[in-house]
Amino acid sequence: MLTMIRLELKKMLIRPISLMLILMILAVNGIILLLNNEGNFVTLQDIEMQRVEQSQYAGKINENWIGRIHETLKMIRENPDNLMSETEKARVRKEYLPRGYTQEHVENMDRTAFLKPELLNSLSYNLLLDAKYSAEFYNHAQQISDMQEELYRTVFEGKKGEDLATKAETMYGYLAQHYIAHYNYNLGWHKLNFMQSLMPFTVGLFLLVTISTIFSREYSQKTDSLILSAKYGKSRLIYAKLLAALILASGIWLTIQVMNLLVIGWLFSLQGGETFVQDWVVNSSPFALTQLTNYIAVSVVSFIGVIFFASVIILISAKTKSSFVSILISSIVLLFPVVIPLPGAGGVAGSIMGETMLFMPVRILIAANHFTFFRAYYILGKVILMQWVIPMVAIAASAFMVTIAIRTVKRHQVEN
Repeated sequence: MLTMIRLELKKMLIRPISLMLILMILAVNGIILLLNNEGNFVTLQDIEMQRVEQSQYAGKINENWIGRIHETLKMIRENPDNLMSETEKARVRKEYLPRGYTQEHVENMDRTAFLKPELLNSLSYNLLLDAKYSAEFYNHAQQISDMQEELYRTVFEGKKGEDLATKAETMYGYLAQHYIAHYNYNLGWHKLNFMQSLMPFTVGLFLLVTISTIFSREYSQKTDSLILSAKYGKSRLIYAKLLAALILASGIWLTIQVMNLLVIGWLFSLQGGETFVQDWVVNSSPFALTQLTNYIAVSVVSFIGVIFFASVIILISAKTKSSFVSILISSIVLLFPVVIPLPGAGGVAGSIMGETMLFMPVRILIAANHFTFFRAYYILGKVILMQWVIPMVAIAASAFMVTIAIRTVKRHQVEN
């Protein structure tokens, strides 16, 4: 069996297109690792400067920490050296009047309106503002708790609405009242999270090219007759192909993950693993996860996603007789949710479409977005979080599709 698995892996990997694709994917992934949010290449000096500056404010977000941040910000804003000259202040006031502000308002504007541009654009000041925003962590959590509670009690009636509202209120309430958030430099963890969004175009693309032809290629080249008539054709060889495909999927996923960890750890560092993940704009996670535990959770779900992704490809390959058709159908089914933007839809149709997208293999492969919001289902009188339901569904669906693929190949009638 091991020999057959090795042979199948070799067949998938030694093709020129496979070798070229993996080199291209590793190169592109490596280049993106070296870019910042603006698309420019990062430098160790810039990253180290931000790390040192931001690390000054590292610590637990409590009353003392919040007070220190506000006091530091106040001192900077009240420092005369950081304020514009009287001439520049007069020019700024003049600019405000045409915007509809009253003379009284302009005359009594806060000092922050007259801070020097070089201060406003400085790294140190913007990091301090970031710390100030983080000081509102508990207030933001409480606001989300109140909003979610009201939403579920309004949308759903009776016990269902009450239970869902209670679950959301409990989770966000814990963040607001009991959880101790930490602040620190954590740029490396943000970069790792961003790299998850590229999984469909690295891991996914590679699997589409290599696995899509695992059975369809045998059909199109008429070598399926040899497989099905061989001594172990309908048993060991089929299982060897399946195992080789799943091993390949796991291997490329692990390769990209390790590459990301090593490069980001070297370039950005993995400092700040204890910091919170919420930004309360894009990420309003109800979970008391740190950057480290969030990365672990996302990685576990993403691995389930890659197996789910590979299982869909295997089933399509078993059902189609053309390599081209197999690749085409797999690409449409699997990459559709991330490549083609779906038109906005409201009401029941929009709700169903939104829920369906959460269960798509490519979305589970990314995984990072599944932990950024509260979603739960009311099943048999119990509230079950979406983050538990999706992996279970993906595992069951993967097992089902692989089983169907095996039966399909075994029952395949060779065309004369």
